[in-house]
Amino acid sequence: MRIASEFIASFKTILIICSVFVFTISNLQAQEYNFQQLRARVANSQSTNIAEVAVMDDWISNQNFDGSWPDMTYGNIALTDALNNNHIHRLWHLAAACTRLDHIKYNDSGYKNAVKNGLQFWYDSKSNDANWWFNKIYFPQRLGEILIFMRAFDGVIPQNSSVGIDEPEILSLFNPTEIKDITSHSTGANAIDIALHYVYRGLLTENGQLLEVTRNKLETLLTDNIKADMVYQDHGPQIMIASYGPVFSEGLLRLASYLADSPAAFDTKSESFSKVIRFIRDTQISSIRGRSWDFNILGRGVSRYNALKASLGYLHILAETIDPENATSYLDALGRLNGTYPPDYNVRTFNKQYWVSDYMQHARSGYLFTIRNTSTRTAESETGNGENLKANYFSYGANFMAIDGNEYTNIMPVWDWAMIPGATFPYIETFPKRRTWGSNFGNTTFVGGVSNGTYGASVLSLDEANISAKKSWFLFDDEMVCLGAGIVDHSNTEVRTTINQAWMQHPSYYNERGKATEKLADISSDVYLNSDLKYIRNGKFGYYFPNETKVKFTMQSKSGTWLDINKIEDSTKTEAGNVFSLWVDHGKNPDNASYSYIVVPNIDSNKKAQAYDMNALDIIENTTTIQAVYHKALNLLQAIFYQAGTVEFQGMSVSVDRPCALLLDRGTSVTVSNPSQTYSNVLVRIKKKGKTYAQVVELPTGGHKEGASVTVNFKIP
Repeated sequence: MRIASEFIASFKTILIICSVFVFTISNLQAQEYNFQQLRARVANSQSTNIAEVAVMDDWISNQNFDGSWPDMTYGNIALTDALNNNHIHRLWHLAAACTRLDHIKYNDSGYKNAVKNGLQFWYDSKSNDANWWFNKIYFPQRLGEILIFMRAFDGVIPQNSSVGIDEPEILSLFNPTEIKDITSHSTGANAIDIALHYVYRGLLTENGQLLEVTRNKLETLLTDNIKADMVYQDHGPQIMIASYGPVFSEGLLRLASYLADSPAAFDTKSESFSKVIRFIRDTQISSIRGRSWDFNILGRGVSRYNALKASLGYLHILAETIDPENATSYLDALGRLNGTYPPDYNVRTFNKQYWVSDYMQHARSGYLFTIRNTSTRTAESETGNGENLKANYFSYGANFMAIDGNEYTNIMPVWDWAMIPGATFPYIETFPKRRTWGSNFGNTTFVGGVSNGTYGASVLSLDEANISAKKSWFLFDDEMVCLGAGIVDHSNTEVRTTINQAWMQHPSYYNERGKATEKLADISSDVYLNSDLKYIRNGKFGYYFPNETKVKFTMQSKSGTWLDINKIEDSTKTEAGNVFSLWVDHGKNPDNASYSYIVVPNIDSNKKAQAYDMNALDIIENTTTIQAVYHKALNLLQAIFYQAGTVEFQGMSVSVDRPCALLLDRGTSVTVSNPSQTYSNVLVRIKKKGKTYAQVVELPTGGHKEGASVTVNFKIP
């Protein structure tokens, strides 16, 4: 995954696939192979995004007579050298350029000789990278594509030769070679990536059986990494929707496009393939605001330059050939991604708790708000290969909140990683080394949420190192209510609940209780402290405080390098800009501290800020036993019960006999979930006007549905 972005197809690539190779879904099994046509599909779809001619000419002029380059090392390549010493990368671009009919360097003898000599040297050098991914995925894929490109010229790279380099010698470098080894490095994205070079080998050797057994192997594992909640997980129970997820999706769709109308074609209407399509349509697309991914779902890739920049060019394949019934959804998403449409264009309104993955998405036309948590069942965002080095607090209540989508673009080197939006932790300046590769799990079980598809509540019972707290989020149409209670810490360090830390789009304006006018706060080295704050707004978000709270905020010019968080990013590039940071200061060693604040999107003027009415919400309780909010206008109660208990509001009461998360919607339905995923039912009693209405809500206990929400009719006069 270190340079997996090279495998994400560009917009241009996908247009080529779709315009040239239209699927015939009804005729999956052709009578024979046309290997030349199948190879042409690969060549035409992959030979795009070629390096600048001046750059390639420089490579040519500096290449040694033996095919090597003087600025590279060979043999055993160190992990940190790989990106600076990518011999195959150069050969690939040279081969792509000289074999494209429309390229200025088509049939250039200097380029062709450079490719041939470079392949000969690579074969002789027996080079290997310290990272298995290069040896088993990157090098074989790129070498396979180079050979397919060079088939444009007979004899440049002979299919068999007793003198000099030939195809069989290059193919002998491909590793692994056994079909069973497709899963040698897990299923999902890595298996798809390894299978791609099996397919290249099959196309070059014209081995139809190899293509078919590769297809058959993949069809048995297509949905292994897509869980029951439609989240793609990899490296253990870890959210990877926007990291390995696109590699998996793009790779599978590439294979399907290459092999269409051949005996090795995929059945794109099968149950397993259809599940992949639903994941792309319902989960991946929903994880993007404007042009940006939610930072919660990128794994260790969040520490890479431009990591939040979403690219789903493969949606064209779905729209035009595989799933045309939902073409509008794919094309709308592509329009938002390329800027043709604004971020709010045809955005789906929904709320979903991804119960397997401890993740919630809440989307409206005007914004996206997400919550990433971790329990004993799920893994934190990982560290590995020297990447994502400061993510100690990153997976416990992390909130992505976006309107335009650029609120966090490339902010990560500048971020104070001790202040993750939504998280409550002691403030630290050095980050202890963590275990690597998805091996860091949470310590508590009561983590999850409840959702009726439109509204939802999320909960985190936090117990990490010295700190414990009860944290919850209640999500409505126009606001998100964030509560914390029972905050206890013994680290003798200042504890902060970070509300947001994002690029500062504009000066901030704040309003104090009892004051009629706003005050302006602009760039300063100062830390602003205000315990009498009614609200503060920055950019297009307003933050409201229903109770007196020790709130601090800064608006400072900051900078940082990618190497601070990613040792293989190989970039001393500095990101710099003005950052808005807002937090609640709980002081040192808090004992039963609490907080309450409301995030309100689309507050971008004094008029809107003053018009928002906090009185539409009733924070009924914020304790270690119950956290509950009632929305008067929606007639909607949301409650987290950490133990059996009762919530009283509006002349009525709701009681439960077990810990649970609950929504009471307009007095007509009750939605319940069991965040701890340990029991099968909850008894709900509602008392109104002296009458009690009771119902046992049966909860899922199998099929990986534990923790999912159940809605039952519960009409109350």
